[in-house]
Amino acid sequence: ERELCAYLRPTIVHCESPDNAIALKEYMFPFSTVVKCPQDQMLSKIGPTLVCSGITKDESIIQQLSDATHIDRLNIGAMPTTKLNWLQPHEGSIIDFLFRSRAYQVADQA
Repeated sequence: ERELCAYLRPTIVHCESPDNAIALKEYMFPFSTVVKCPQDQMLSKIGPTLVCSGITKDESIIQQLSDATHIDRLNIGAMPTTKLNWLQPHEGSIIDFLFRSRAYQVADQA
């Protein structure tokens, strides 16, 4: 903590169940949850998410993750979530993820 600001340290939370409330949260700082979940229930328990890392060599799970449209960014294998490929869509500013641009005009009353 400094005079005019504070820093949030990276946080990893381990959950024994996907029904734990913290397992359903995403935050705008280095935060991750590791959730114990039966493999056959995993995709039905994952809600919409900005980033999902599938650390597996199981081709069936990789295909299921690839087909999941509620995952915005999918990493397969152990890689830092900060590793970017600028040729991929959505690798720009996080603001582009969270906000939709919109034109708005009001006619003059003259």
